[in-house]
Amino acid sequence: MTISQALNMAVTHLANSCEKPRLEAELLLSYHLGKERLYLHIHEDEYIDDIEGYKALVARRTAHEPYEYIIKKASFYDIDLAVSSGVLIPRPETELLVDRVASIISREKIEEIVEIGVGSGAISIVLARKFPKLKITATDISTDALAIASKNIKEFGLQSQITLVQSNLMDSIKTTPRLVVSNPPYIANDFELEKNVHGYEPHTALFGGELGDELLHKIIYDTQNRGVEWLACEMGYDQKASIQSHLQRLFINFSEFYQDFSGFDRGFIVKF
Repeated sequence: MTISQALNMAVTHLANSCEKPRLEAELLLSYHLGKERLYLHIHEDEYIDDIEGYKALVARRTAHEPYEYIIKKASFYDIDLAVSSGVLIPRPETELLVDRVASIISREKIEEIVEIGVGSGAISIVLARKFPKLKITATDISTDALAIASKNIKEFGLQSQITLVQSNLMDSIKTTPRLVVSNPPYIANDFELEKNVHGYEPHTALFGGELGDELLHKIIYDTQNRGVEWLACEMGYDQKASIQSHLQRLFINFSEFYQDFSGFDRGFIVKF
């Protein structure tokens, strides 16, 4: 089967599995062949040696397995990160959280922070690369997440800046940082997710409780009690009112909410 024929075959199979079947067909074949996408267009009449291997990749994507898990990496900010099925795939929206935290670190000259829920290490790694003197303690309850985060941290040579700790939230952290950042699970337990998310990504990194914002409330409460100065969190698009009410109950006066690329409420900054 030629490259052109293989791509046409893949597009047919992927038509109901993704928004851009042609693009994903090309990306999967580029990954399979170890070539750039341009190569596919220049050599469209070239025969593929291992066509069964390509068909297997297409079958996985047809079954709604996320593209990032198939190729074992995800793009975030200006880097590529290793990911696996036990770790949440970093989203573009979380780059907005990184930008806001970076602004605070720069303005306030913060030297040490904690990240709750490190996942693949996306947030901590980008911040460590931006601020070479920054020290980060990053927690996660998942051993799978800590393993992938450790792999990514080593890949970028950031072991001296980022320390990983297995912990539920900040339970195992004894120090009080000036800033805490988190993209915790914040989806309500009964929310219906797309097949590629619900069927493959770790539920412990997605669902935050019956209403979804329970962990966010606990993070706010815990960081305030510890004497943390700044807290920056991602949240669900429908949780602003709930978070605002919680902040008012705790007599927290300064907070700032921000929106994502689609104009939905997506996160907040608190100064205690």
